[in-house]
Amino acid sequence: MKKAFTSIVLTCLFATTILATSASAATTAIDSAPNPTANPLWDVGTTRNKIVCISDLHLGINDKVSQDTVNRPYLIDFINRVGQTKSIRELVIAGDFLDDWLVPLNYPVSADSQDYYRQCIENNKGVIDALKGLSNTGIKLVYVLGNHDMTLSADTLKQAIPNINFVGNDGMGVYITGDNNEIAIEHGHRYDVFSAPDTVDNKGLTSSPILPPSYFYARLGTSWFSQGAPAINKMIPELTAAPSKSNVDQYGAYIYSAFWYNGMTTFTNIERFDDKVFNLKNYGFNTKLSEADILPVLQSDGTITTPALFKNFQRSWDQIQTNNGVRVHSSFIDAASAQLSYFPKQESIQYDGQAIQTVVFGHTHVPLVQTFKNGISVVNDGSWVDTRTGNHNLNRTFAVITTGNTDSCNLYQYKDDGSLARVTTQLTLPAAN
Repeated sequence: MKKAFTSIVLTCLFATTILATSASAATTAIDSAPNPTANPLWDVGTTRNKIVCISDLHLGINDKVSQDTVNRPYLIDFINRVGQTKSIRELVIAGDFLDDWLVPLNYPVSADSQDYYRQCIENNKGVIDALKGLSNTGIKLVYVLGNHDMTLSADTLKQAIPNINFVGNDGMGVYITGDNNEIAIEHGHRYDVFSAPDTVDNKGLTSSPILPPSYFYARLGTSWFSQGAPAINKMIPELTAAPSKSNVDQYGAYIYSAFWYNGMTTFTNIERFDDKVFNLKNYGFNTKLSEADILPVLQSDGTITTPALFKNFQRSWDQIQTNNGVRVHSSFIDAASAQLSYFPKQESIQYDGQAIQTVVFGHTHVPLVQTFKNGISVVNDGSWVDTRTGNHNLNRTFAVITTGNTDSCNLYQYKDDGSLARVTTQLTLPAAN
């Protein structure tokens, strides 16, 4: 089982990004950046032809579980400086702005999901005020839905930031911009089998299905960290024999079971395996579920599925992709076995033949630039979370797209002293098909 999971660990972990350091981030937060400044980010040019993209801020309802507390003052400083930069046309936040997923299971969550977001907004007032100020400078401010805030409504965000442009519905959105509508910006989670909005499954449990498996995975992991990351042998049932890969349906079920088995044997909460730890009273749910209700296991008829949540989940992926506007589908096995290279390739495939030159996405927290043989350049703008991205040791990264007859793309890191480090070259991957 663990061998099967190794190919999918990146997909699920970067989508929820739960690291122990985030739990203690609030204790080291600072009130202001070391060198706050109102200076522009750069002084070159006054033609507004640059689109700045950031994503994955993960601002939380409570600083004890928020992933962006140490970096929050730098973010405020960055936003203020964007507003002073004459060549910037737009600031686009490409998803996971407010975090609705990194909340312990025992946290008193309101039945009104929008009330949760309003509390997130209040807890991050400095960032909200900076964005309100930016939206009054002539720079267009855009928000595109991500997975960690897929239930955020336009009305809720506009009450806090009246001039923001809200892009998305049903849990995801795509923003088209540029001089020639040649730039597509999205979060990227609709290609992630564990994080894509799911309006197909769980209709017997909720009146408004949308939450994917990674929502529950994130809640479980956050609870474990809030408990001090106890190491408890909970004797989680394991599938010891993999079905034949020729049995596409059941091999997919096996891969999905591996996702949960690894999570449950890593996030060993103090509660027992069959304790009703998921007390769901929002998003159309009114039920309590245990880990045993979620883990796919071998049934008496020889098939692999769950007792309650996401039954036969592998059979829903094709319809989930259709509902989320995915033009070129991937198989469940390919998506569930994805490495990081899967995402930029998927982005390039979706926009092939659509007059798009540049695609920007987030979600993985790993900044990169890659050009494909169809001529599309794909950019991941990274993240601003306190924890470091594992393979590049970078955070506070952002993308700058200069629009024109031919776009140019660059990645930068916002340094501790407020300077910018251009990191495009080191993060550019070889061209691909």
